[in-house]
Amino acid sequence: MLNTIPELLRRKSIQAIFQTDTIRTTWPTWLNVIHQKLGTNFSENDIINLGDHLAQIFRSTTIAGRDQAALSSGGTAWESLVCWYINLCCVGSRTVALRTMSMVPRPIQDAITINYANFACNTESDITVIVFPDTADYNIRVDQLNIVDAHGFPIEPTVGGKINPIVLNFLTERDFLNTEIGVIQCKTNWNDNAQIPMLWDMIYSAGGFRGRNITIGRNNFSIQNISNFTYAFVTVPSNIKTNYTQKSVAVKRVTNLSGGNFWGQPTLANVARSVKEIFNNNYSSGSRTNLRNDLRLALPDFFPGGDLDYFKLY
Repeated sequence: MLNTIPELLRRKSIQAIFQTDTIRTTWPTWLNVIHQKLGTNFSENDIINLGDHLAQIFRSTTIAGRDQAALSSGGTAWESLVCWYINLCCVGSRTVALRTMSMVPRPIQDAITINYANFACNTESDITVIVFPDTADYNIRVDQLNIVDAHGFPIEPTVGGKINPIVLNFLTERDFLNTEIGVIQCKTNWNDNAQIPMLWDMIYSAGGFRGRNITIGRNNFSIQNISNFTYAFVTVPSNIKTNYTQKSVAVKRVTNLSGGNFWGQPTLANVARSVKEIFNNNYSSGSRTNLRNDLRLALPDFFPGGDLDYFKLY
């Protein structure tokens, strides 16, 4: 289970997060809060319920009156924390969250590209979530893969102990129609940024606006061709003094997002759901049995020396 394509890609995603200066600086403080919430003998439910406390974890290292550089690093920190949490809850499944666009298979990068006339740009995709199809190639060990290209030549599944990008791109292209894609926009400030996901989701939901020469996808890959695409918004929010209600402008702007509106605290009806609800809402098909069972089976591997110790829970 832990050497499948999804799990090796998950490891790569998390290891990249911990290589950033921002996370190396904040993690010791965050881990203290995480331990307070998990307890000493935590269960799969305790891990999932961390979604109710992501805002508190994030705020444990925030500084009042921050300058622009600090605000930028804060955005990076929030994206990283959300990506860490989603991958943590999805171990053992075929669902993987990637914060770095260069890790995303090329066909998926192409599929979510927005074209404005001759100008191509990726959406504000702070996190890209992939739900790989439920087929043998994504459920067996990578070293057991037997992949041949379109010309019948074998492709080595790994290079230097890591997934061969050629294999990942080849399989994603081959299985593109049965692959699910989720885009998550992460913002620390809800009030100032809610209009951005609203507008991006409109473009995706409409399939572009050909009358304005705005199209989706390139190289003949498009989200219009896959089984499921969702666009979600996840906020802290950092403006904690705001009294959010279902009538608030910021709330109304993200009410109908295809992937939902979430925040790092408990669900508030008609305002925002806890980010722990994002799995059932968007990615339930990626679990082998169900989210809790997959996570329960993986619990022993989080200990030091285990296959999942790269999450640094200890």
